[in-house]
Amino acid sequence: MATATEAPASNTAEGPTSHTQNQANTRLPNTFGYTRAEQIDALHKLREPFLPTEIRYLPRVWCRACKDSRGKGCQHHTYAPCDKCKQRMPRNGHIDLRFVGHAEATNRLLNVDPFWDWEPLTVDERGLPQVDGYRGLWIRLTVCGMSRLGYGHAGDKTGGDAVKEVIGDAIRNAGMRFGMALDLWTSSDLEIIESGGGAPDSDQVAAAPAPQSASTSSEEQNTQHVQRLVDQAKNCWANAIALTQVLGDAEKHNVADEEVNGPNGWQTLRALLNDRITVLNQEATTPASERSAA
Repeated sequence: MATATEAPASNTAEGPTSHTQNQANTRLPNTFGYTRAEQIDALHKLREPFLPTEIRYLPRVWCRACKDSRGKGCQHHTYAPCDKCKQRMPRNGHIDLRFVGHAEATNRLLNVDPFWDWEPLTVDERGLPQVDGYRGLWIRLTVCGMSRLGYGHAGDKTGGDAVKEVIGDAIRNAGMRFGMALDLWTSSDLEIIESGGGAPDSDQVAAAPAPQSASTSSEEQNTQHVQRLVDQAKNCWANAIALTQVLGDAEKHNVADEEVNGPNGWQTLRALLNDRITVLNQEATTPASERSAA
């Protein structure tokens, strides 16, 4: 079924194009011995959905009247035990945000790379992690030879509990940059803000999915997923490795054969990405002198 999705234009091939499929099977420097193929496989494993038993719920009251009622509720909402978060909350006056805890995040990292590690970006005179002016901590998380930054904050907590919370929050935040628990983040943050609830105060929280109508068809859901993948492809149109990840995501969710309107007209998302990856790999293996002459 053709979708109304517009694919990236063909004239946006700016940026790094040094990675090739041939390089994926060779050992690269500064990757702790991991090949590109192994790194891509690790990224896919990090992005696998967490089991329902690994997901927790954090309540956030969005009704201002309930917030000011000191636990009594307002004329529209009464307090009662919530089946999800297991806390006494205003019925229909709060939202439960899904998140994964520090233990679950650590378990996922260990399953993907038993030698994963993190380090603070700055240390104090004693060699301990140094927080910034907001009492937050910047870290570098390394998984399978890949490093990405993350930021942690403990909110209003103080003392030793705050230190542990900052570290755990930073690891989850950096893990999200690898795609870990990324499926838990949705536009619900905006819905909470618009309803008067404000934004979540910690990156350890991944927003609950936006409510969907029961009449939403699988075709509409596929269209939305294809659009998300096309948007990702636009942002990494010059990176063959990243496009390979997008293609893997499309195949995993059975939308690779959906049609999109690309530079060469309507074609499947799989064909579009494969064509672009081939072009980038050819450019990367062509000497600079030959490219300039062409």
